[in-house]
Amino acid sequence: MANHAPYDERKSIGPTPDLAAKSVICLQLPHNSTGSDVIIYEKDADKAMTPASIVKLMTAVVAIEMASNFQLPKSFKLEIVPEDDVEGSGRNLHAGDRLSLGDSIANLLVPSSNVAANLIARTFGQMMLGSKTGTSHDAVQRFVAEMNTTARNIGMTKSQFLNPHGLAVRGQRSTARDLSLLVKKCLIYGPITRVWGTKAFSIGITGPVPRRLVLKSAFHSSTRRAVPEFSLPQYLGGKTGTLWPAIFNLASVSATKSGGICVSVSLGSPTVEERYHDYLKLVDLSNELARGTV
Repeated sequence: MANHAPYDERKSIGPTPDLAAKSVICLQLPHNSTGSDVIIYEKDADKAMTPASIVKLMTAVVAIEMASNFQLPKSFKLEIVPEDDVEGSGRNLHAGDRLSLGDSIANLLVPSSNVAANLIARTFGQMMLGSKTGTSHDAVQRFVAEMNTTARNIGMTKSQFLNPHGLAVRGQRSTARDLSLLVKKCLIYGPITRVWGTKAFSIGITGPVPRRLVLKSAFHSSTRRAVPEFSLPQYLGGKTGTLWPAIFNLASVSATKSGGICVSVSLGSPTVEERYHDYLKLVDLSNELARGTV
Protein backbone atom coordinates (compact mmCIF):
# COMPACT_ATOMS: atom_id res chain seq x y z
CA MET A 1 0.00 0.00 0.00
CA ALA A 2 1.32 3.44 -0.88
CA ASN A 3 2.16 6.08 1.68
CA HIS A 4 -0.76 8.33 2.45
CA ALA A 5 -1.14 12.07 2.47
CA PRO A 6 -1.39 13.93 5.80
CA TYR A 7 -4.44 13.79 8.01
CA ASP A 8 -7.61 15.73 7.38
CA GLU A 9 -7.24 17.71 10.61
CA ARG A 10 -10.92 17.68 11.53
CA LYS A 11 -11.72 16.25 14.94
CA SER A 12 -14.36 13.59 15.46
CA ILE A 13 -16.86 13.64 12.62
CA GLY A 14 -19.19 11.10 14.13
CA PRO A 15 -20.98 10.43 17.40
CA THR A 16 -18.77 10.16 20.47
CA PRO A 17 -18.39 6.51 21.47
CA ASP A 18 -18.22 5.49 25.12
CA LEU A 19 -14.66 4.18 25.36
CA ALA A 20 -12.71 2.95 28.37
CA ALA A 21 -9.28 3.65 26.84
CA LYS A 22 -7.45 6.76 28.01
CA SER A 23 -6.14 7.76 24.59
CA VAL A 24 -7.60 6.91 21.17
CA ILE A 25 -7.44 7.71 17.50
CA CYS A 26 -9.41 6.18 14.65
CA LEU A 27 -8.96 7.20 11.04
CA GLN A 28 -10.15 6.24 7.61
CA LEU A 29 -7.47 5.78 4.95
CA PRO A 30 -8.12 7.24 1.49
CA HIS A 31 -8.78 4.96 -1.47
CA ASN A 32 -5.84 6.48 -3.36
CA SER A 33 -2.50 8.10 -2.55
CA THR A 34 -3.73 11.63 -3.34
CA GLY A 35 -6.38 11.71 -0.62
CA SER A 36 -6.04 12.54 3.06
CA ASP A 37 -6.63 10.27 6.02
CA VAL A 38 -9.87 11.31 7.70
CA ILE A 39 -9.86 11.34 11.48
CA ILE A 40 -13.12 9.71 12.49
CA TYR A 41 -12.58 10.06 16.22
CA GLU A 42 -9.87 11.04 18.66
CA LYS A 43 -9.63 11.26 22.43
CA ASP A 44 -6.48 12.69 24.02
CA ALA A 45 -4.61 11.36 20.97
CA ASP A 46 -1.42 13.27 21.88
CA LYS A 47 -1.28 12.05 25.47
CA ALA A 48 2.09 10.44 26.25
CA MET A 49 1.51 6.79 27.17
CA THR A 50 3.51 3.61 27.48
CA PRO A 51 3.19 1.74 24.17
CA ALA A 52 4.22 -1.63 25.68
CA SER A 53 4.63 -4.31 22.98
CA ILE A 54 3.33 -2.09 20.18
CA VAL A 55 7.01 -1.03 20.17
CA LYS A 56 7.65 -4.30 18.32
CA LEU A 57 6.09 -2.86 15.15
CA MET A 58 8.94 -0.35 15.01
CA THR A 59 11.44 -3.14 15.70
CA ALA A 60 10.06 -5.02 12.70
CA VAL A 61 10.12 -1.96 10.43
CA VAL A 62 13.73 -1.12 11.24
CA ALA A 63 14.84 -4.74 10.80
CA ILE A 64 13.24 -4.97 7.36
CA GLU A 65 14.78 -1.68 6.26
CA MET A 66 18.21 -2.69 7.59
CA ALA A 67 18.03 -6.04 5.80
CA SER A 68 17.37 -4.15 2.57
CA ASN A 69 20.18 -1.67 3.24
CA PHE A 70 22.66 -4.48 3.92
CA GLN A 71 21.33 -6.44 0.91
CA LEU A 72 21.01 -9.58 2.97
CA PRO A 73 20.20 -12.78 1.05
CA LYS A 74 16.98 -14.69 1.74
CA SER A 75 19.12 -17.43 3.25
CA PHE A 76 20.38 -15.10 6.00
CA LYS A 77 19.63 -16.42 9.47
CA LEU A 78 19.77 -14.90 12.94
CA GLU A 79 21.21 -16.89 15.85
CA ILE A 80 20.13 -16.69 19.48
CA VAL A 81 22.80 -16.01 22.10
CA PRO A 82 22.28 -16.22 25.89
CA GLU A 83 22.11 -12.42 26.20
CA ASP A 84 18.95 -12.36 24.07
CA ASP A 85 16.92 -14.14 26.74
CA VAL A 86 14.45 -11.94 28.59
CA GLU A 87 11.35 -12.37 30.68
CA GLY A 88 7.80 -12.01 29.44
CA SER A 89 5.83 -13.08 26.40
CA GLY A 90 6.99 -15.44 23.67
CA ARG A 91 9.88 -16.99 25.60
CA ASN A 92 10.21 -19.84 23.11
CA LEU A 93 13.78 -19.60 21.77
CA HIS A 94 17.06 -20.87 23.18
CA ALA A 95 20.76 -20.17 22.69
CA GLY A 96 21.94 -21.71 19.43
CA ASP A 97 18.54 -21.57 17.72
CA ARG A 98 18.79 -20.16 14.20
CA LEU A 99 15.89 -18.75 12.17
CA SER A 100 15.26 -16.59 9.14
CA LEU A 101 14.47 -12.90 9.38
CA GLY A 102 10.90 -13.56 8.19
CA ASP A 103 10.38 -16.17 10.89
CA SER A 104 12.03 -13.91 13.47
CA ILE A 105 9.50 -11.18 12.62
CA ALA A 106 6.67 -13.70 12.81
CA ASN A 107 7.85 -14.73 16.28
CA LEU A 108 8.18 -11.07 17.24
CA LEU A 109 4.62 -10.20 16.24
CA VAL A 110 2.41 -13.28 16.63
CA PRO A 111 3.23 -14.48 20.17
CA SER A 112 4.92 -11.12 20.89
CA SER A 113 8.30 -12.65 21.66
CA ASN A 114 10.59 -10.43 23.71
CA VAL A 115 13.47 -12.81 22.98
CA ALA A 116 12.92 -12.33 19.23
CA ALA A 117 12.96 -8.56 19.77
CA ASN A 118 16.37 -8.77 21.42
CA LEU A 119 17.62 -11.17 18.75
CA ILE A 120 16.64 -8.79 15.96
CA ALA A 121 17.94 -5.67 17.71
CA ARG A 122 21.29 -7.20 18.66
CA THR A 123 21.89 -8.73 15.23
CA PHE A 124 21.19 -5.58 13.24
CA GLY A 125 22.70 -3.30 15.86
CA GLN A 126 25.96 -5.20 15.53
CA MET A 127 25.83 -4.75 11.76
CA MET A 128 25.34 -1.02 12.16
CA LEU A 129 28.24 -0.81 14.61
CA GLY A 130 30.37 -2.53 11.99
CA SER A 131 32.34 -4.55 14.50
CA LYS A 132 31.90 -7.54 16.77
CA THR A 133 33.90 -5.93 19.57
CA GLY A 134 30.89 -4.21 21.14
CA THR A 135 28.69 -5.86 23.73
CA SER A 136 25.17 -7.14 23.10
CA HIS A 137 23.94 -4.12 25.07
CA ASP A 138 25.85 -1.75 22.78
CA ALA A 139 24.35 -3.42 19.72
CA VAL A 140 20.81 -3.26 21.05
CA GLN A 141 21.20 0.40 21.94
CA ARG A 142 22.49 1.17 18.44
CA PHE A 143 19.40 -0.49 17.03
CA VAL A 144 17.13 1.45 19.41
CA ALA A 145 18.77 4.68 18.22
CA GLU A 146 17.77 3.70 14.69
CA MET A 147 14.21 3.08 15.90
CA ASN A 148 14.08 6.66 17.15
CA THR A 149 15.54 8.02 13.92
CA THR A 150 12.93 6.14 11.92
CA ALA A 151 10.20 7.45 14.23
CA ARG A 152 11.25 11.04 13.54
CA ASN A 153 11.42 10.38 9.82
CA ILE A 154 7.79 9.27 9.69
CA GLY A 155 6.54 12.13 11.87
CA MET A 156 6.36 10.42 15.26
CA THR A 157 7.49 13.57 17.06
CA LYS A 158 6.24 12.66 20.55
CA SER A 159 7.67 9.15 20.80
CA GLN A 160 10.79 7.90 22.54
CA PHE A 161 11.90 4.27 22.33
CA LEU A 162 14.30 2.83 24.88
CA ASN A 163 14.15 -0.89 24.12
CA PRO A 164 13.03 -3.12 21.21
CA HIS A 165 10.39 -5.16 23.05
CA GLY A 166 8.26 -2.72 25.04
CA LEU A 167 8.87 -4.00 28.56
CA ALA A 168 8.23 -1.22 31.06
CA VAL A 169 11.02 1.32 31.44
CA ARG A 170 10.78 4.90 32.62
CA GLY A 171 10.80 7.36 29.71
CA GLN A 172 9.61 5.03 26.96
CA ARG A 173 6.54 6.68 25.49
CA SER A 174 4.40 7.26 22.45
CA THR A 175 0.97 8.58 21.58
CA ALA A 176 -2.06 7.20 19.80
CA ARG A 177 -1.48 9.66 16.95
CA ASP A 178 2.17 8.70 16.58
CA LEU A 179 1.38 4.99 16.66
CA SER A 180 -1.22 5.41 13.93
CA LEU A 181 1.62 6.66 11.73
CA LEU A 182 3.64 3.57 12.62
CA VAL A 183 0.74 1.27 11.74
CA LYS A 184 0.41 2.93 8.33
CA LYS A 185 4.15 2.50 7.78
CA CYS A 186 3.79 -1.21 8.49
CA LEU A 187 1.25 -1.61 5.69
CA ILE A 188 3.96 -1.44 3.04
CA TYR A 189 5.97 -4.37 4.42
CA GLY A 190 4.96 -7.90 3.43
CA PRO A 191 6.90 -9.64 6.24
CA ILE A 192 4.69 -7.76 8.70
CA THR A 193 1.29 -7.90 7.00
CA ARG A 194 1.56 -11.61 6.17
CA VAL A 195 1.54 -12.55 9.85
CA TRP A 196 0.09 -9.81 12.02
CA GLY A 197 -3.54 -10.83 11.72
CA THR A 198 -3.03 -14.59 11.95
CA LYS A 199 -4.25 -16.82 14.78
CA ALA A 200 -1.30 -19.19 14.34
CA PHE A 201 1.83 -19.38 12.22
CA SER A 202 4.48 -22.08 11.81
CA ILE A 203 8.21 -21.28 11.68
CA GLY A 204 11.33 -23.37 11.24
CA ILE A 205 14.21 -23.51 13.72
CA THR A 206 17.63 -24.90 12.88
CA GLY A 207 20.66 -25.33 15.12
CA PRO A 208 21.30 -27.82 17.95
CA VAL A 209 17.57 -28.60 18.32
CA PRO A 210 15.93 -28.30 14.86
CA ARG A 211 12.15 -28.16 14.98
CA ARG A 212 8.96 -26.61 13.70
CA LEU A 213 7.42 -24.11 16.08
CA VAL A 214 3.73 -23.25 15.93
CA LEU A 215 3.20 -19.68 17.08
CA LYS A 216 -0.12 -18.75 18.69
CA SER A 217 -1.41 -15.20 18.52
CA ALA A 218 -1.08 -13.46 21.89
CA PHE A 219 -4.00 -11.18 20.96
CA HIS A 220 -6.40 -13.93 19.92
CA SER A 221 -5.48 -16.21 22.82
CA SER A 222 -5.71 -13.62 25.59
CA THR A 223 -8.94 -12.11 24.29
CA ARG A 224 -10.65 -15.45 23.75
CA ARG A 225 -9.92 -16.44 27.35
CA ALA A 226 -11.53 -13.22 28.60
CA VAL A 227 -14.35 -12.91 26.06
CA PRO A 228 -16.01 -16.24 25.12
CA GLU A 229 -17.93 -14.64 22.24
CA PHE A 230 -14.73 -13.12 20.84
CA SER A 231 -14.97 -12.46 17.09
CA LEU A 232 -12.98 -10.18 14.76
CA PRO A 233 -14.58 -10.46 11.31
CA GLN A 234 -13.07 -7.17 10.05
CA TYR A 235 -9.67 -7.35 11.75
CA LEU A 236 -6.76 -7.39 9.29
CA GLY A 237 -3.89 -7.12 11.73
CA GLY A 238 -2.03 -5.06 14.23
CA LYS A 239 -0.31 -5.36 17.58
CA THR A 240 -1.34 -5.44 21.19
CA GLY A 241 0.63 -3.93 24.04
CA THR A 242 -0.03 -5.18 27.54
CA LEU A 243 1.35 -4.29 30.94
CA TRP A 244 -0.53 -6.22 33.58
CA PRO A 245 -2.69 -5.65 35.45
CA ALA A 246 -4.28 -2.49 34.04
CA ILE A 247 -2.80 -1.32 30.74
CA PHE A 248 -4.14 -2.91 27.57
CA ASN A 249 -3.30 -1.29 24.24
CA LEU A 250 -4.20 -2.14 20.66
CA ALA A 251 -3.01 -0.74 17.33
CA SER A 252 -5.00 -2.24 14.50
CA VAL A 253 -5.99 -2.20 10.86
CA SER A 254 -9.52 -3.19 9.89
CA ALA A 255 -11.59 -3.51 6.74
CA THR A 256 -14.80 -1.51 6.69
CA LYS A 257 -17.92 -3.14 5.31
CA SER A 258 -17.73 -0.84 2.28
CA GLY A 259 -14.25 -2.11 1.38
CA GLY A 260 -12.24 0.70 2.94
CA ILE A 261 -9.49 0.55 5.55
CA CYS A 262 -9.48 2.08 9.00
CA VAL A 263 -6.61 2.36 11.47
CA SER A 264 -7.40 2.54 15.16
CA VAL A 265 -5.16 2.89 18.20
CA SER A 266 -6.45 2.64 21.75
CA LEU A 267 -4.10 3.07 24.71
CA GLY A 268 -4.87 2.38 28.34
CA SER A 269 -7.99 0.25 28.22
CA PRO A 270 -8.19 -1.08 31.81
CA THR A 271 -9.03 -4.73 30.99
CA VAL A 272 -8.75 -7.20 28.12
CA GLU A 273 -12.53 -7.13 27.74
CA GLU A 274 -12.67 -3.35 27.55
CA ARG A 275 -9.83 -3.28 25.01
CA TYR A 276 -11.84 -5.63 22.83
CA HIS A 277 -15.06 -3.63 23.16
CA ASP A 278 -13.21 -0.35 22.55
CA TYR A 279 -11.93 -1.85 19.31
CA LEU A 280 -15.41 -2.97 18.21
CA LYS A 281 -16.88 0.48 18.88
CA LEU A 282 -14.23 2.15 16.74
CA VAL A 283 -14.80 -0.28 13.88
CA ASP A 284 -18.54 0.35 14.12
CA LEU A 285 -17.90 4.08 13.91
CA SER A 286 -15.76 3.56 10.82
CA ASN A 287 -18.50 1.46 9.23
CA GLU A 288 -21.03 4.23 9.88
CA LEU A 289 -18.77 6.73 8.15
CA ALA A 290 -18.35 4.42 5.19
CA ARG A 291 -22.13 4.08 4.89
CA GLY A 292 -22.48 7.86 5.00
CA THR A 293 -24.55 7.84 8.17
CA VAL A 294 -22.21 10.18 10.11
